[in-house]
Order: sequence, then structure tokens, then C-alpha cells
Amino acid sequence: MPAPDWAGVQAERGKPVQRYDTFQALASHGSRVVAGAAGGVILTSTDGGAHWARQALAQPSSVLAVAACPDGSFAALDFYKKVWVQPAAGGEWAMRPVPTRSDLLALTCDPRNRLWAVGARTSILWSADQGASWQARDLGDDAILTTVQFIDDRRAVITGEFGAVLTSADGGASWQPQPKIEGDFYPYAALFTDPVNGWVSGIAGVIKRTRDGGRTWTSQANPSGVPMYGLLRVADELYGLGAGGRMVRLQGEQWQAFEHGQAIPAYLSAGVALDARSMLVAGAAGALNVIHLSTQVAQAPNDTKEAR
Repeated sequence: MPAPDWAGVQAERGKPVQRYDTFQALASHGSRVVAGAAGGVILTSTDGGAHWARQALAQPSSVLAVAACPDGSFAALDFYKKVWVQPAAGGEWAMRPVPTRSDLLALTCDPRNRLWAVGARTSILWSADQGASWQARDLGDDAILTTVQFIDDRRAVITGEFGAVLTSADGGASWQPQPKIEGDFYPYAALFTDPVNGWVSGIAGVIKRTRDGGRTWTSQANPSGVPMYGLLRVADELYGLGAGGRMVRLQGEQWQAFEHGQAIPAYLSAGVALDARSMLVAGAAGALNVIHLSTQVAQAPNDTKEAR
């Protein structure tokens, strides 16, 4: 019996994007993009997603979130209570432990280059030195905080389990609870375009909108009928990415189905704007695709090419 030919397997393993990759997070500085995967892998592109370099992190690792800081550096939140930091000049990712007993789910970098992480037990942690040291605040509730966003240098919003909404008007020095989103809402994603206008997406495909900074919310119809795991803004347009690889786009005050023209994975979990007319989306089964926003994309999705 002839020896098996493993050339195809080896060629596949040599690719930077693997079919088994489960991407969970994206962040960018223009054409420099970072993607984080559940298996403890970080991919970096310097040309807007056309080519990728792969780095496997020391195990155990699982990247949940990636943040781009104004100084050009990146940070990646690891499920195993650590962050990985890459300096603005690029190069290797440095691991920094996060001293907490709480599981952390979301990460951002504020306009002052401070890292903020939130998670279980309503924990809020922040670091002013790229994760070398941390300060923490526990709000005392048994709830999971799932999103954190700094709208500008003073105003920020956190959302979480049971409809929790927290806002800050002093750069995170203090956080004020807002009325809870009704229905024990669990947000998968939140996006504020300014201090008063924001959206959250959650279980069962629910999308809600606020016009008063998170004090009150109204429901908006989601034509996809599936949960949206990511919300992003490209120029003046908002998009949702979710289960079944489906996407929606906000037109006026109504969400409409958006045909992205890519192979459909089990789900899309994250997206990032590359410029005013293109975005990168990521998800299960190695989905890591550039979408060019044009009339042709909506009318003839087969003309859109996958970027790997």
C-alpha cells in the first residue's frame, strides 16, 4: 500500500487563515487590522485584509475581544484572565495577567490610551500602562457586563445582563446606572454613534434603539429574524452581523437584509470599517472577508470576492 500523501494537509496548515478558525473579534488602524480567534490565535494584516500573518499564542488562550488604541497599539482580551498587547510599531504580542476572579468578556481602549475590561459580577477594570497594572471596581451586582464603549474622552457606556446600562460623563471616574432595558435584556453588542443615539442587539434577534443616551429604549424590527452578534458603523451607515452568516443594514429607521455576497458561515461575530466604502467581517469556519460596499454588492453578490 502506498504511503498516504499529506501534501494537501500540509499546504492547508501553512495558510494563515484556517478553516477551523473561529474568529470572535476585530480591530483596526486604517489598513492595519487585527483578528482574534477562540483557539488562541491572532492574525495581523497591514494591507486591509488582503494578506495575513498568523501568530499562535501560548496556551491556554482564547481571544474574546480586540481593541485599537489611539497611539497605534493593539490589545487583545484573553478568556484566561490576561491581555496581549502589541506596540504601535508592531512585532510580538506581550502577555499581561489581569488580576481578577471574574470572567471578562469585553475590552476597549479610551481616547487616553487606557484599557477597559468588563465582565462577570459587574466588574470594571482599567489600566493606564497597557495592562502592566490594573485598577478594579465591582458594582456588587450578580450580572455580566458584555459591552463597553467610549464615545469620546468623557462619555462612555457599558451594557450587560438583565438590561443593565451604565454611563459615565467623566472619563470613567464614576458610572451611573440608567433604567434597565426591559425584558431582562441580554446584549450581545452595543453601538453608540454619539452620546444620545445608540443601539443594542440581543437574544432572539431583538434590536433596540435609544435617543436619550440609554435612559429609554424602543424596539426595531429585525428582518433577518436571528441574533446580531456584532454592530458596526461604516461612514454614516450601521450594520449588524449575526447567526447564519446573515447581515442587516439600517436604512433610515428600519433595518433591512443586506446581501454581503460571501460564503455563509454558521455565524458572523465581528466587523470593522476599513474605509468609507469597505468593511472586514469575521466569524466561524475561518470566515474573514472584505466586503466592498457598492450598488453592485447589493444587486449581484456573486461579484464580490473573498479576501484571504
